[in-house]
Amino acid sequence: MPEGGHLPLLKKEKKTKYLRRQQEVLDAAAAVIARKGYHGASTTDIAGELGVAQPSLYYYFASKDEALEEICRIGTAGYLERLQAIMDGTGATRNKIRDAIRAHIEPVRTIPNYVKSFQRERRYLPIERRKELGRLIGEYDTLFRLLLESGVSAGDLKPDLDCELAALMLITQCNAAQYYVGDDLSLARVSAAIADVFLAGAEL
Repeated sequence: MPEGGHLPLLKKEKKTKYLRRQQEVLDAAAAVIARKGYHGASTTDIAGELGVAQPSLYYYFASKDEALEEICRIGTAGYLERLQAIMDGTGATRNKIRDAIRAHIEPVRTIPNYVKSFQRERRYLPIERRKELGRLIGEYDTLFRLLLESGVSAGDLKPDLDCELAALMLITQCNAAQYYVGDDLSLARVSAAIADVFLAGAEL
């Protein structure tokens, strides 16, 4: 093999190492922003979280604004796709609602700092990015409403259920789970409790 044949492998290894380190930097940024808030967090704090010199951070993101944008992107990734898959699946309405609630809350356990940073600090994003996230949130709210409406149409939920308001209330309850899902209250227990209370009032 020509000596140059090793170059693609070396480039791939270098890129993999860069992406792994970039993820570590974003994890640290998300942790600091979740703990201190966007304005309370500094790049010095983020560097301290990693135990590196502050200037080295700019190799991975150009500014704190850019870091927040990427944190919010990760914090919202997959929500629409997961909910759509639940809606497209088979099974009773009550089970789909339970699955949707659990799927919404689950990132609080898997990527808690990203979720907290998105929910609390997205108002500090540039206006165009806020508009883009607003459209995503609107699509998600609509999909959740359609899930409830399909339950009404199937005769599983009360015919007079205000599906728009009910969907927004359920989403709000799921968002609040970030404050109490933890070692004492499990994801399964919290998501089941939210579903039980809702279905007790919404089912026929």
